[in-house]
Parts: sequence; structure tokens; C-alpha cells
Amino acid sequence: MMKSFWLTSLRRARPKSWAIATLICAGACSGHLASADDAPKQPTPAKTESQAPASEMQSLFDGKSLSGWTNPYEWGKTEVVDGEIHLTADKKFFLVTEKIFHDYEFEGEVKLPEGKSNSGFMARGQVSPNKVFGYQAEADPTDRRWSGGLYDEGRRQWLNPLWEQPEAQAAFDRDRWNRYRIRCVGNHLQFFINDVPTTDYFDPVDLSGRIGLQHHGEKGQTYRFRNLKVRNLGSHEWKPLFDGKSLDGWETVGGGTWTVVDGILQGRASSEANEPNGMLYSKHPMTDGTYRIEYRFKKGDSGFFVRSEITENKPFAKGVQCEIDNSDEVGGLYQTGGAGWLVRPLHYLETGFPKDRHAVVNRHWKQAREGLQLDKKPVVSDDDETPWNMMTVSVHGKRIVVHLNDCLAVDHVVEDLADSGVIALQLHGNQDLEVDFRKVEMLVPTSEE
Repeated sequence: MMKSFWLTSLRRARPKSWAIATLICAGACSGHLASADDAPKQPTPAKTESQAPASEMQSLFDGKSLSGWTNPYEWGKTEVVDGEIHLTADKKFFLVTEKIFHDYEFEGEVKLPEGKSNSGFMARGQVSPNKVFGYQAEADPTDRRWSGGLYDEGRRQWLNPLWEQPEAQAAFDRDRWNRYRIRCVGNHLQFFINDVPTTDYFDPVDLSGRIGLQHHGEKGQTYRFRNLKVRNLGSHEWKPLFDGKSLDGWETVGGGTWTVVDGILQGRASSEANEPNGMLYSKHPMTDGTYRIEYRFKKGDSGFFVRSEITENKPFAKGVQCEIDNSDEVGGLYQTGGAGWLVRPLHYLETGFPKDRHAVVNRHWKQAREGLQLDKKPVVSDDDETPWNMMTVSVHGKRIVVHLNDCLAVDHVVEDLADSGVIALQLHGNQDLEVDFRKVEMLVPTSEE
């Protein structure tokens, strides 16, 4: 995500292949193999087995016309001058591709005008009349030098500000053309400026969208773009690990009960039963992967385990779990049979965000804790007002990234994380517990069939 993981890790020795592993899905994905891609350090991307065969780079701009591009705004001047796209306006707008892209690698150059200016490239931008929002690779020539950071335009604001990240901050040159490379594979976003890595981030919100060029709205300023091209890398989709009908693909151990009622997986435990922890775990081990679970929590303490070992003795699991409860610790990482609490939610604020940005993140976290989605609306069932929450967990190499309702909770490296192990849902023992799950999914490459 940010300095606390990835730029710090670049300064110390690490294996060249920190995120390649085989993934064996359970349930509907049984027998499917996938692996995460290496973070490329050079202009030529590393081979990624989890994508469709890479196509050749295709030009997005013929140097003569704006064919393939569209302006969704009622304002903004767009023109082609000497093989460049020029954007001029008095208020913010974006020129975007007509085509929607999924997994891809993009390259493009931008030249900022003198004086006050700001720009960027949209990655998987979402478009509606007079509005473009979503992921943006920033072009920021101010003294803070956050060019190449990740900004969520029109939604969560800064996701990866380049605060106190000197190597990345030095990549952008105010007085020259700057070459951006944007790589989107599944929920993994990587940005490079002039071949220097600036952002390495996992985010679950958008798996597709438009490529876009930004005019930030500085009156009379003209922004220039050239050498725009893209390589298709396939696509990803969510596949269920729970079929909504049965416990096929899963095993149970310990206390509590697991039943499927009307498409909902219900986990129940009772303090009167005086039973130990209960686990519902995958029949097959997992390595790298991104998981999405939708749950509704009534009372008690639960968790989602990754790369864990099922044991014969209580608490029947050894590994790292993502906390599921109604406390402020939801989404934090706890190592059962090990160090205990590893990190709690929002641990990254002190090292990854300047003080004047904390309030925005805390506001989004409060919204997520209340069960509100990005549109600030809860998801509830007709017969129950308890909100459904979405937790997304990405496990790549030793890195675990957790989002709650699309707000980042945790981005942490667990040095002693097992190379493989089961995923599991937990019922904490010796307490009254009610938790429902209606989705347990995994992000996989889209089948070509």
C-alpha cells in the first residue's frame, strides 16, 4: 500500500519473487490454478500467470484525431496539436476512452504547464454525465511532490499519498515530459513514473473502467499528453466458495453449529453449551488470493482465517485471522497460536498519512464501521435491519490487506505467515454468538470458455 509496507521493503533485501504462489480454489473454483504477479521493477512487466496471455501494446491515440476518446462533460476544450492531445478549460474535466478496460498495462506521457497546475491519469475511471470518478495516478508538481500517488477521485480521496516517501517523490520532473506506467491486474494497482515505482496497492472497489486524462481546472492552462498505449491483460471476476445451498467444499471441527437457511450460512454458539471454538474450513489449502465475505453480525466474536492450520486440539486452528465482531478491532489481524494481536485497524495512519489527512480517513472508517457502503447506504434484508458488511482480504506473499466496506483497515506484512493453509470461519467458544454469511468469494481470472 504505502510506506509502511512496500517502499520500506524495497530498501531491504527481499526475494525477487515475493508474490508468486499456486492457488487451489475450493467449491465452485475447485481445480482452478492462479498465481499473483510480481511487482515489476523494469519497463517490461513480469510474467503473470493469473492473467490472459498478454497482447501487444496497442496505441490509444493515432496522433491525428481523438478517435476512441470522449469528453463526458459539457465543458472543456480538446484538440490535437503536433501529435499531442491538448486539454484546456476553466474548470475540471476529463477526456476518457470510449472503451472500458479490465486488466491492463497502460503507458502515457504528460507535460504540465508552467505555473499552478495539477493533472493525472484515470485508471479504471467510472463515468457519468459531467462526472468522472475512481482511481487516479496523480501528477502533482507542488512542493509536497505526490505525483504517482493514488487518489480516489470523487470518493475516498487519498489512498496512497506519497508522504515522506523520498524515492517515489523524486520520480516526477516538473520541467519535462513524464512517462507513466499503470498496471491493473485483479484488485492490484501499480503505478510507475519514469520507471520508478510509486504505488503498490490492493483495492476491491473497481475491476474495470475507462482510462482518462485530467485537466484539473486551472483557468486557461493547457495540459499536453502523448504516446498513449495499452496492453490487454485479461480480466478477473468473483467466484463463490459457498454455493448458498450446502457446506460442499467445507469441513467443520469444534463447537457451535453451521447451517444453511434460505441461502444464508448461519453460525451459532451458546455460552450455556460451554463448547470450545468452532471452525468451518476449506477442504483445500490456499496460497495467494483475494477473498470477499459478506456477513451480518449479531453478537459474539468471529473471524476469517487465512493460510492457517487446523489442529487436533483447542482452539483447533493456528494462523492469522481477520477479526469479525462489533468492536473497533474489526478487520484487525490476530495470530492464533502465535503472537496474538499483530495490528489493529488504521495502524497505517501515523506512518502513511500526514496529520491533516487523518480526519478524512477516520470519517470513512466510522462510516464503514456503521455498515455503510461507499454510497453511504446500509445493505439490509427485508426481515432484519442488521446491516450486511463486506470484508475483502488480499493475501499475497507475506502481505495481508483488509478492507471493511471498501475502507482500508489493515495493510501489513506478517513475516512468519505460512506459505499455504486453509481459509476458515470461526465461532468463538464459550459465548453467545450469532453471525450470518451470505457470500464467501474468491477473485479469479475470468475463464476464456
